[in-house]
Amino acid sequence: MVYLIYKFRDLNQAVSSIFWFGLALLLGYYFLSPTPPDTSFPNNYIVTLKPFAYICILALYSQNIPQVNLSKWIRLFLIAYPLVLLWNLFLVHLNEGANISQLMITRPFFIFENNFEITFYLNCFIIVFFIYGERRLLDLMLLVVTIILAGSRSGLLSFAVVCFFYFLSVGWRHKVIVAVLAAAAAAYIGKGRNISAPLGSIDRVQSFQAIFNHYGDSFIEVLKEPFGYGVYQKVPGYICTRLPDFAEWFTGNSHNCDPLMLQAFYTRSLYQLGIYVTLLIPILFFLLVKRVTGWRVAVLVLTPITCVATSVGGFSNGLAFWGVLLSVYAYQQFKNPTLIYKSAASI
Repeated sequence: MVYLIYKFRDLNQAVSSIFWFGLALLLGYYFLSPTPPDTSFPNNYIVTLKPFAYICILALYSQNIPQVNLSKWIRLFLIAYPLVLLWNLFLVHLNEGANISQLMITRPFFIFENNFEITFYLNCFIIVFFIYGERRLLDLMLLVVTIILAGSRSGLLSFAVVCFFYFLSVGWRHKVIVAVLAAAAAAYIGKGRNISAPLGSIDRVQSFQAIFNHYGDSFIEVLKEPFGYGVYQKVPGYICTRLPDFAEWFTGNSHNCDPLMLQAFYTRSLYQLGIYVTLLIPILFFLLVKRVTGWRVAVLVLTPITCVATSVGGFSNGLAFWGVLLSVYAYQQFKNPTLIYKSAASI
């Protein structure tokens, strides 16, 4: 945020009309949503509004690149982050005497929940491999190690999609290697996170199903609420009672599952913003990134944030958004290195 405030004085790009669209959605939901019900649990509605703010930021700043060359910092992060996760696990083993089975279910992280950190890390890998064109096997191995150590199911989903694009970009030897490494990562996380369990037992799937039940399990009823129930609207209490154990674990009260719903972006957006706006958010992100990078790179850049939105915050998470913005900046610096010096000269 400090960078954006500082960079505002150097604002010199043509502002996309999508900025006004995002601003209208932000102000519209903030001021026009129905008043919140009188309940004992406040609703953290600001989280739901964050995607609109990020759309505005992307529309304003996507071509105002920083004067610092990002490539060395991105490469450094690719190496440093898995070391941080290893150190985290070592400390758990040292302090708690955890064995390998216990470490497999540990979710190490640096600052935030590692679902978001993995999303950012995947964007850094995409920058190095697909934008810089550096086909180093070491980078892929570091990515696999990071995915395994983090134990993130949504991270594994993003990794699988990135592996598909990787598979299409390399020779047959690398195809075999990526297939083996991807299978190893899936097997390890599958055992540690028990992804072989029935789909209906996954908490985010249960929360989505509970919301869908609210619409009478009818897609037609979903379509009849074009703008959802508004950002102040709390999740109905009877939905929470369907997930009492998880709500109790997550919030300390089985009747307050709002934070649970905040964890699943598509679920919360479907309820508060409506299906049309929920689908519109990734489309607006794509259009803004595409106008700078082209559609192929835009699809790659938005893969991590789109996949993680099936589980946690996704488009409403700041670190995931910064991964997208960083990718846009790195693309422009790589395609036109003189932009770095032009940006520095304007200070």
